[in-house]
Amino acid sequence: MALTRILLRHAGAVTLAATLALSAGGATVFAANPPTTIGPGAAAAGWIAAKVKAGVGPGSLADAIFAYAATGTGSDAAAFALTRLESGVDGYILAVGGALVPGNLAKTLLAVQVAGGNPAAFGGHNLETDLRGLLIATPGPDLGRFGAAANLDQALAILALARTSGGVPAKAVDWLVAAQCPNGDYQWDGTCPGSGAEDPDTTAIVLQALLAGGATTAAATSTQLLLHIQGSDGSFSSYGTANTNSTGVAGEALRAAGQTTAADAAAAFVLTLRYGCDARAADRGAFRWAASNAGFLIFSTPQAVLALGAPALDHLSITGASVAAPILDCPVAAPTGPAPTLPPTDLRAAVPTTGGGSSLPIGLLLLVASACGAAVTARLRVRS
Repeated sequence: MALTRILLRHAGAVTLAATLALSAGGATVFAANPPTTIGPGAAAAGWIAAKVKAGVGPGSLADAIFAYAATGTGSDAAAFALTRLESGVDGYILAVGGALVPGNLAKTLLAVQVAGGNPAAFGGHNLETDLRGLLIATPGPDLGRFGAAANLDQALAILALARTSGGVPAKAVDWLVAAQCPNGDYQWDGTCPGSGAEDPDTTAIVLQALLAGGATTAAATSTQLLLHIQGSDGSFSSYGTANTNSTGVAGEALRAAGQTTAADAAAAFVLTLRYGCDARAADRGAFRWAASNAGFLIFSTPQAVLALGAPALDHLSITGASVAAPILDCPVAAPTGPAPTLPPTDLRAAVPTTGGGSSLPIGLLLLVASACGAAVTARLRVRS
């Protein structure tokens, strides 16, 4: 779960921002009756949009923006997520005491860029200036590192700065190259545990950063590592389990590296873990984390869709996306059960009329209204 590891390591910031999101006013950008689709990526975007509207943490807001751009849907939902991210940005990019958190800052800058926002004025911050200000220029082992950035944090910073006119500092790329394990693996904590304990999540994000920074030799080594550890079914595993988080980001990285066949195999795997119309209404369109685990949907779904043809993170953009994020098109079940019975005659009363037309029994009108209300409720449940 590469992009979400930053989120999980800063639970306090997540809690604060989630509270802010839940207390924010309702959005008018979401249609009462959203369009429908049979496309797995687009339907996932619609599912994510509903979760974002209900309230999620800042890391998930950024992941949602990446997912909308990756699927080419939901420009309105991306704008909504960006507004919520901005409202709680201090609680996400600032640690206790006010120090900037490199990974969270870089991920925020990347999300603003993808969503078409203004990084120079975001929640009172110039995000690019803040990030560049963390770069260590003192000679030594930390030269080129963004503060206390871990491998994943450094990669996100490089990907974000690759999108700016100032480009990526060469020393930042050099630091990341030096952190590569001999077999091409990158661990989130910087260790090199050896064969059998590779970290495809971090390696995939770093591979994209190496490509963006022009480190072709190191990128080729990490590409070969990902190809070596990919399962025969196209999957990638973390914590011993083949899952959509690892496979989603690895598939995206392999596609960026020109490994189309392997990337397509990754896409085929994540599609096997998609919730379709036979799932409960609340899950339709989402991707579960693993075959043996139906949880983590808000973490697994945004990253699963990255395998479905998305470009690298430094090339993602919401530009050109459809306005609304659609939901999965599922047939509405026909009503079942006995036909309704009219109330007894003595419970019906005449309804006064003014135009000379015939009156309807009030009990019949109430029955019709009740039936219509039930039908609308059933339809909304199907589409929720």
